[in-house]
Amino acid sequence: MIRGFTFERALSWPFTAAHAATFPWIFAAAYALVLILVYGVIGLLAADDFVNWFSALEAADASNDPDEQMALAFGGFARLLPWSLLGGLASWIIWAMFETASQRRYIRDEKFSLGFGADEARMMVVGLLWFLMGLVVIGLPLALVMGATFYQLLTDPIGFEANANSQQVALQVFGSFLALLFVFPVYVFLATRLAPSFGLTVQAKRIRFFDAWNVSRGRFWPILGAFVILAVAGNIIGQVLSGIMQAIMVPVLTNLADAPDGDDLRTIVFSPQFFVPMSLYVFGILFLQGLIQHVIGGPAAFAVRHDPRGGVEEQARIGAFD
Repeated sequence: MIRGFTFERALSWPFTAAHAATFPWIFAAAYALVLILVYGVIGLLAADDFVNWFSALEAADASNDPDEQMALAFGGFARLLPWSLLGGLASWIIWAMFETASQRRYIRDEKFSLGFGADEARMMVVGLLWFLMGLVVIGLPLALVMGATFYQLLTDPIGFEANANSQQVALQVFGSFLALLFVFPVYVFLATRLAPSFGLTVQAKRIRFFDAWNVSRGRFWPILGAFVILAVAGNIIGQVLSGIMQAIMVPVLTNLADAPDGDDLRTIVFSPQFFVPMSLYVFGILFLQGLIQHVIGGPAAFAVRHDPRGGVEEQARIGAFD
């Protein structure tokens, strides 16, 4: 193991890496602004479909016919599916852009910059591989255990509701809990061992997903421990601040809940009394989310800088003698 890698240095790396006084705050503010802008545009374009779905849900709630309820709810949602797919693609691209900017700071000591190029395209592939890993390790076992329940819910919702307390459903729910209890530690292990893949891809300028296993060898507990401490501390702070902001937003949200129909809903949503405080609230939540995303990526990136096969720090140490 390279001498410079320690748990303490990995834990403090987000706060001691280059541009520590400015980068995290610029990163978080840009993250919030970009997401608000992109999803604001998507929301404006999809406003009519959202209002129609809201009206369909109200109609479904007023109906006593289960078939009509399902038709209204799913029929309205079908119009939102293309917007959901567009939002998913936008999220993938935006995540790659900001994760790449984050890793460039940690790995290359670069200032904050945002764009889309080869680094970001490679990061999208690494993110996709990461998603597929989680799908296989967690999603697939849970789907197999709960498959019969999901099938009954989709094909016979009335029968499912009638048998909701049956022994079969109870056993399937208990089985899904046991499956999650088994597969979650496996996922944590794999996620920790492969966490350096993001920084390694930026450093090598090519996709290096499974090669991250070599970087994290012998460093599992320091990387995991630093990540958990940063994630738990960040989420506690985030929950406290989010709770304060939610309490401030209660009167605003009450006006939205009292909207009797779609037209009134549109009027309230686009009124300054609702739009301005809601925008500030969303900005605050996304700012915290972006800040936490950047900070918790530090320990794994620090391991990349101290790659046992010759990382950034080792190359700098050797260069000092040239």
